Amino acid sequence: MDNNNTNTERLIRYLDGELSEAESEALRTELANNTAMQQELDNLVLTKGVIRNYGLSQKVSGIHQAMMLEMTAPAKPVVRSLPKMMMRIAAAIIILAGLFGLYQYLAVSPGNLYNDQYTAYQVATMRGTTNAGNIEKAYSEKKDDQVILLYRQTANPTANEQFLAAQAYLNLSNLNNAIMLFNTLLEKNKATNTDTLNDDAEYYLALSYLKKNETTKALPLFKKIHDDKDHLYHDKISSWYLSKLKLLNWKN
Repeated sequence: MDNNNTNTERLIRYLDGELSEAESEALRTELANNTAMQQELDNLVLTKGVIRNYGLSQKVSGIHQAMMLEMTAPAKPVVRSLPKMMMRIAAAIIILAGLFGLYQYLAVSPGNLYNDQYTAYQVATMRGTTNAGNIEKAYSEKKDDQVILLYRQTANPTANEQFLAAQAYLNLSNLNNAIMLFNTLLEKNKATNTDTLNDDAEYYLALSYLKKNETTKALPLFKKIHDDKDHLYHDKISSWYLSKLKLLNWKN
């Protein structure tokens, strides 16, 4: 048995809790000084985690036994042609890609994608504001309930005040009202040929739809932001993020 197989066997036994405390401590010390071995351990942990997530944990024991039998069996001279070796490598890559894709499918969720993107809106970044009003002051103090109360008491709220009220609703997970106010702001901009907080409203409207798990409405907005290089939030929406959104939409 070569050294690589010996290390692999020890790592598997370590993960399965079959090493004594002294053996485990010695292995941990070795791992701290052996980057390649630590990487192999990380790969084994990831593999076991993926198998567990896919509901295949019952097969781990059989896989372990098969690996142990193969590693402890007497070495036999094997002659492999290059094409066969390449086919084995290609098959392994395809299997790993499939497992990774399945893992992404199972792991993707509205909550995860929302948390990846959401950043609380900062009043200091507001464009077009000169004097801080009561609604803006309440928002800057993170008093969302007060923001909404003041907004409801305002006869003719400005676009800025409407946007902050929508943010307060979003913070309180009152998604229907948040979506309504963001949409109203966008429609008003379109009707008056203005763009007050338009990019911000589009971005947070998309997040509101996502948090509500309405991916069919969130996806076109995120795609629009991704495709528009001049959009304020263009750099936040990567192609990889869009791919995960499409996967979530298909999953739903």
